[in-house]
Amino acid sequence: MTFFRFIFYKIYTWYLIRKFAYEREKYEDRDVLERIIIPYVLIYRNPKTIFDIGREDYQAFYNSFFIGKELWTIDIDPERVEFGANKHITDNVVNIKKHFPDNKFDFILMNGVFGWGLNDPADIEKTISSIYDVLKPGGLFILGWNDVPDLTPIPLSEIAALKKFKNCIFPPLKSASFKSKTGEHTYTFFVKE
Repeated sequence: MTFFRFIFYKIYTWYLIRKFAYEREKYEDRDVLERIIIPYVLIYRNPKTIFDIGREDYQAFYNSFFIGKELWTIDIDPERVEFGANKHITDNVVNIKKHFPDNKFDFILMNGVFGWGLNDPADIEKTISSIYDVLKPGGLFILGWNDVPDLTPIPLSEIAALKKFKNCIFPPLKSASFKSKTGEHTYTFFVKE
């Protein structure tokens, strides 16, 4: 079955990127997310429930990556609802636990939120702890963040809630953390044991 998922998602993600990604600026971190990370997650982890935290206009087509899956999105800005999934919540990410039970999601992606609105250390701790709670055991959490001083509210090593997770090697990138060539964006990979 993995072989058929591999063929399907490689072709399908290529199609979506060709159709939609031309309309926006090109960045290596987005390319890695769209061409490597998301296809790998779909093919080899085959998540049924997905939670994508934070939405921008250039991410509207991300909903199509997860067609046939239970996809939830959240963003604090009510104007972002048009870019969210059919199951979209307009709320602050610190309130995740108000919306979901423990062990709900197979895969959680939070890209471009840490340091871009989620800045207060107490809010960061509460959010990461809530992500841990709503992620299923064995579930994957990917944190995408801008690794530059003015957009890193606190070092990841100082976030106590992240210590609940286990860092995991993400096979196609052969690392538990991937830093873009510019050094400005990083993806860090975690699992809940």
